[in-house]
Amino acid sequence: MIRYQNIFDSGDLGWICLASVVSLMAYLAGVFLILGSQLHDSRVGGFWRMLPQLTALLTVAWGLCVYSLCFGPSLGTIPEVDPNPRPMLSLQEMMAIEDATPDETHLYGRGGYIGNPDYFLMARVIPVPATGQPLFSARRPNYHLPHVLECCLRWSSFLIVVLPLSMVWSNWYGGFRLGLLCLLWSIFVYAPVAHAVAGDGWLEKYGSVDFSIGLPLLAASCSAVLGLSALKTRFTRSASDRHMAVGILLLWLGISLHVSVYTFHADARSIAVLLNMLMGSAVGFLAWSFCNVFLWKRPFTYGTAFGMLAAVAAVAPSAGTILPQSAFVLGCGTAVIANIFYHMLSCDDGTHPGKQLLSTLGISSAMGLLGVGVFATTSMGGTRWDGREIAGVIEGNWSLLQFQVIAVACVSGWSLVASWLLFQLIRPSSNVVNPPGEATSP
Repeated sequence: MIRYQNIFDSGDLGWICLASVVSLMAYLAGVFLILGSQLHDSRVGGFWRMLPQLTALLTVAWGLCVYSLCFGPSLGTIPEVDPNPRPMLSLQEMMAIEDATPDETHLYGRGGYIGNPDYFLMARVIPVPATGQPLFSARRPNYHLPHVLECCLRWSSFLIVVLPLSMVWSNWYGGFRLGLLCLLWSIFVYAPVAHAVAGDGWLEKYGSVDFSIGLPLLAASCSAVLGLSALKTRFTRSASDRHMAVGILLLWLGISLHVSVYTFHADARSIAVLLNMLMGSAVGFLAWSFCNVFLWKRPFTYGTAFGMLAAVAAVAPSAGTILPQSAFVLGCGTAVIANIFYHMLSCDDGTHPGKQLLSTLGISSAMGLLGVGVFATTSMGGTRWDGREIAGVIEGNWSLLQFQVIAVACVSGWSLVASWLLFQLIRPSSNVVNPPGEATSP
């Protein structure tokens, strides 16, 4: 028997709609102020000219197929309609049969590797009342949200991940090739990764937890570094300290606000998530700066842009499942590890930006996902759809850490393999590689 309901709360609707747009604008503005000013001038101009077309292409692809592949019910998990109708029964007999049938709606659409085409061309996304069918929202526990609003929220997360990655790729790809690469990456890398947990796919059913966009960020950082190891680019310092500072603050506040929306409620828990993001990432950013001085004898402000990127990525995957005290520890420890990797890869010696993202964003998102398995607590994370409590090692549950390790390994492996195949299919053009210049760290 299927039981479901939609209760639209105006406070939740307004909070999610406003925060989705504002956080996307702040985050992208910060990223482009930081990274865009560090790339060679001839490439930045070309990327900025193509940015509107690239954003439009990704938006169209999102509505056509990517959203359905990410958040549609998993293939093979929706029971087919019985072609042989039951014989005519009395109303009393029908009610008795319905009451005796267990409610298995929560099992539909779970556990697969990719979504189905139910939402192609935005079909079944706009609410249609009185259809008699279970029009699942993208995330079934959130029946209080209209499906179309959650589609917009996921779209903003999609752009937050893909557009900065496309900016890195613009060093080697341009025009049609860049758009085609981003489109194929969205279908073959982003869609299965997002579906694995956020779309109630096989990792979510297995037991892995990703509160926000940790797994997509990990996939993007792995994809940014592959296929281009033979090419090197150097940064030129073209931004003022004022622009850099504003970009860092916008990135910090934008992604913190965006992650807080993933509670899907305008309540105290969303404020707690925002507090975890602000406090945890701030501690991590300061830890990065102190490592520059005491470990590497560098200026306190060395690599501040990538330091903030590492700090926010460390707390984002776990912000809704850990307490503020744990966010302090996780942010600080992850920033130290990311800082060590950043310097070990000699990012100021001609290394391309993909390796910079891997040594900061990739390491931090992976550590944040593993941090869920250690610091998750039921008082913050609650219980899962199947009744299992979200609890980590500190509460005596070692299985969640095991699930997180499997999720990190599988997503990293798939991103590397799929991206390598895409790079073999779409070769970079030699005429878009940046000429060498003086290296300067942001």
